Amino acid sequence: MRIALLSDLHANLPATRAVLQDAAQIGCDAVWCAGDVVGRGPHPNEVVDLLRTLETPTVQGNWDEAVGMGREVTGSIWESPETEAQGKLSLEWTMSRTTEENMAWLRQLPPALRFEVEGRAARVFHGTPLKQNEYLWEDRPSRYFARIASDEGEDLFCFGHTHETYHKVSGQAHFVAAGSVGCGEANDPSARYAVIYLTDADLVVGFRGVEYDRVSVLADMAAAGLPAELLTHPPVPHPLVDPGSIPTRPAQASDVTASA
Repeated sequence: MRIALLSDLHANLPATRAVLQDAAQIGCDAVWCAGDVVGRGPHPNEVVDLLRTLETPTVQGNWDEAVGMGREVTGSIWESPETEAQGKLSLEWTMSRTTEENMAWLRQLPPALRFEVEGRAARVFHGTPLKQNEYLWEDRPSRYFARIASDEGEDLFCFGHTHETYHKVSGQAHFVAAGSVGCGEANDPSARYAVIYLTDADLVVGFRGVEYDRVSVLADMAAAGLPAELLTHPPVPHPLVDPGSIPTRPAQASDVTASA
């Protein structure tokens, strides 16, 4: 089975369409979305409508929760007062433009999804199994990943939030960070996502960068009064998060089990 793992679409419709088209062209059997459907970008309704039409399994990211619940902050840390002001502007603009129906959809998104695929258990979440706005950075100590694997018990953990792409193995557990569809880097604006190849005997992960019509997105950003830099600002570590420890996670009734 071949699974496309998308995350951090950030209201970028051309990037989302390009990634979905690429995933179809390479023969992906399923698409999972690890959240942050909206925020930063200029197409919140269009991206939500697309995922709803396709019935894409999607978990709630911190931007999705903030927009859906009408929050004043997203729970993200910004690198400077200037970028924080840009983030606040984007949040306010997104809430003012997103339809009530789509805000209701964002509110009801689950914090996690669980799948049974090729004899393996997979969990999809946005930040960490504990928090939407906590970052599971690639350089976190190995004991952190081992603790998650032990507490949760799944074989495959799929997530986003950091905008990093990486595949890390801890014991028998695989951790896959999907990158960002909607927010590239200043020197690489491509839309990034992960492809997970699953068989009874093997699990292989690859990462793809897809070109898209970024000029039209920047024009839409300008028309909306949103700074173009919102699509390239990297996530910033939270100073209060200890990268070396994680509390034991209780079972949550809000987790949803699905079959793929």
